[in-house]
Amino acid sequence: MKNLLILGTGKDQVFGIKKAKQMGLYTIGLDLNEFSDGVKLVDEFYRVNIKDEKEVEEFLNEYKNPINGVIAFGVDIPEILAKAAEIKDVCYYTDYNTALISKDKYKAKKRMEKYGVKLPKFSKIETFEDLIKRIKEFGYPCVLKPVDNSGARGVLRITEAVDLKWAFNYSKSLSKGGYLILEEFLDGMQISSESFIVNGKVYTVGLSERNYEFLDKFVPFIIENGGDLPPLLTNKQREKIDEQISKCAKAFGVKNGVIKGDLVVHEGKIFVIEVALRLSGGHFSSIEIPLNTGVDFLKYAILMSLGKKIDSENLKYKLEKYVSLRYIFPYKKGVIKILQFPEWFKTSKDIVAYDFYYKTGDTANYPVKSHPERLGFFIITSDKKENVQKLIKQAYNDIVVEIE
Repeated sequence: MKNLLILGTGKDQVFGIKKAKQMGLYTIGLDLNEFSDGVKLVDEFYRVNIKDEKEVEEFLNEYKNPINGVIAFGVDIPEILAKAAEIKDVCYYTDYNTALISKDKYKAKKRMEKYGVKLPKFSKIETFEDLIKRIKEFGYPCVLKPVDNSGARGVLRITEAVDLKWAFNYSKSLSKGGYLILEEFLDGMQISSESFIVNGKVYTVGLSERNYEFLDKFVPFIIENGGDLPPLLTNKQREKIDEQISKCAKAFGVKNGVIKGDLVVHEGKIFVIEVALRLSGGHFSSIEIPLNTGVDFLKYAILMSLGKKIDSENLKYKLEKYVSLRYIFPYKKGVIKILQFPEWFKTSKDIVAYDFYYKTGDTANYPVKSHPERLGFFIITSDKKENVQKLIKQAYNDIVVEIE
């Protein structure tokens, strides 16, 4: 039996843990929260802060049982995964120093730029004066973000109406590295991608059109409301996505691994907003991709983390169903009194997953400033796109949220 080290045992990791168990693997889970959802699912659990490199390193140096692979589901810690793989002499997508670069949005873009990746204009922002200067060059709108945070924390869409001093201070307060990145805002279809790199070749097995219907509602915060699979892309555009991801893989030395991409189709061309050397969270790799394409994404990602060879035939689309993820948002700030899904969710074959992240008695934040402040989610699938759209409307009408 192979032993798999899983960094993170929260809600986002449950599907991955279950998949590993189904594959007959012995699982060792680490998480700071000893009451997280996946604690009872793993074979061994240890209370370790998975975002603290030193703490993870100390644990691994003391842990004497064999570890055959390391993985994280939806957690942005590529450098810690690389360090863990190095300590236990198992495979990871790239080396530790390159993983560190990939984690820094500015350094990552500089690296990708050298490899010919098509990127929006970008600039490092260290001072308020830098911001003023670059906005004059880029023009409005543009995007300001911390270089080392995730979940849309500190990410702002800058327009003429935004107080620039406030924006600079707010975004910088959420940057651990103390500096920011400013990016040109390109309009067009926003795409999330999940790709396997197998012996240097790209196999993009997941594509979703990100839903930004609330861009104006939560301005200047950039909060997406799920996404829709498959996006309306031409075969040529899909090929161009693979070309860009291939360049990203070369930039970060990934010959066998997984690359998560955020892209935009602007004036018919594919631009890379950013990539990450990890599996995506939010149920994209665990639920949406298998439903949409028939590809068991988690299974092959786990096998790859164990150093197993992947047959590319297994990564080809086997079906194409419509899948939509939507989130539930608070409508005001206050204490949550009622959170309730409708009864028909339990019996509908088209509602495949749903849950609340919050519970009654918790405080809801408003306006929503980052992804963790969303109250819950639901995922719908059907053979017909119009049926999905109809059910989304019905779901929002019937879900009960009361806040005082």
